[in-house]
Amino acid sequence: MTAIRWLGAAAPGVAQALAASGIVRSADAPVTVVHGRAWSGAPRSSGPWVWLCPGAASSADRRAATLAGCYAVIDAGAPGAEDLLVRRITELSEPGPVPQQDPDVVAESTTTRAVLRQVAQAARTSMPVLLTGETGTGKEVAARLLHAWSRRPGRFVAINCGAIPNELMEGELFGYARGAFSGAVHGHEGLVSAAAGGTVFLDEIDDTPHALQVKLLRVLEDRVVTRLGDTTPRTVDFRLVAATNRDLRPLIEAGSFGADLYERLAIVSIELPPLRERRDDIPRLVEHFIERFYREEPAAAERGKVSTVSPEAIEVLRAYRWPGNVRELRNVVFGALVAKRAGSELLLSDLPRRLLGAREGDGRGVIDVAALERAVSAGQFDLRREREQLERLALGQALALARGNAARAAELLGAVGRGEAADPGGTVRAMMRRLGLRGRSGRRRR
Repeated sequence: MTAIRWLGAAAPGVAQALAASGIVRSADAPVTVVHGRAWSGAPRSSGPWVWLCPGAASSADRRAATLAGCYAVIDAGAPGAEDLLVRRITELSEPGPVPQQDPDVVAESTTTRAVLRQVAQAARTSMPVLLTGETGTGKEVAARLLHAWSRRPGRFVAINCGAIPNELMEGELFGYARGAFSGAVHGHEGLVSAAAGGTVFLDEIDDTPHALQVKLLRVLEDRVVTRLGDTTPRTVDFRLVAATNRDLRPLIEAGSFGADLYERLAIVSIELPPLRERRDDIPRLVEHFIERFYREEPAAAERGKVSTVSPEAIEVLRAYRWPGNVRELRNVVFGALVAKRAGSELLLSDLPRRLLGAREGDGRGVIDVAALERAVSAGQFDLRREREQLERLALGQALALARGNAARAAELLGAVGRGEAADPGGTVRAMMRRLGLRGRSGRRRR
């Protein structure tokens, strides 16, 4: 038996086909089907979803829905639509690889679990992996998981490319023979050779000089390493995982990062979400960091251990934007525990003042600035379409909460919703006509 969450108008014929295939509806199912001409009501954090559109969706709408997490767009009126919907639901319901959960990884949110599934799938291959994401999102943690789940017998060797001077980087990575340069009194095998049979993790890959990028590409293609000052090539079996907190495509256009190396690295690309997109993980992350603090600092437990966190403190932690992501949350928890004078509960007063002074909107803004920057830099941003989509979504949500009452919806939408009209709902009704939304009566505004 497979369960789905259904959003939108009823579709009796489709419901019969789903029931015949053993697919039932459930409010908390992991897979969602959105039925309607607009898909904007699909919750992005609810897991994978399918858009069942009554009519052929435009190419632009299909791309926009896919960017919002849609797995497939199905024309409900097309022949065989019910069978295609059943197939897509079945595909989404297939259990993916579920490796043993690492105790240091918190994955309460749907977003984080989806990333872990990607890591687990990549671990079954030997392909290079490019990890992207903001600073502090846990790229090295993901790389270590990938290595552990791949069951490669060799070592995990982490290299911070930004911490090694450019002139020394080639020798550190690929090694050098004795006498290869002044001061080379002993030979060095190189970090890549040290990871034979294992995984090389190159953090801040965008900081590698262009000449080294060319050699790294050759090593990836041939799996052969030649030390500086040596003429004998050595075959090395290793898995490369690279990470960056920058969008590499503008660097490619600027000529500072090689397009060929990018294409080789990005065969498997996994983006780690910022903490503000995985807020459901925050309470468990706080517990995890409290436990970790007392493991690493046993002397701090002599004056008593914190075992719980007050609801008020959790509320503030969830609302904060966390520009430094998980690393910043860890530092905040550790700092609060160091300064804690007494008591077994972490209180609101134990948190840094900068968190208390942050506006609620700073943590709950509806605009994801990082996603906006990525879309603009990739040339995939349509301001007119995005603005209309935001208006349509906000207006539809306000009307739903107001049960179709335009005046009440205007209050929920703030100054723009109230507008300059003498009638409190006049501006909302004008927006409804412009966007073609239905009122309380169910008729489309004209």
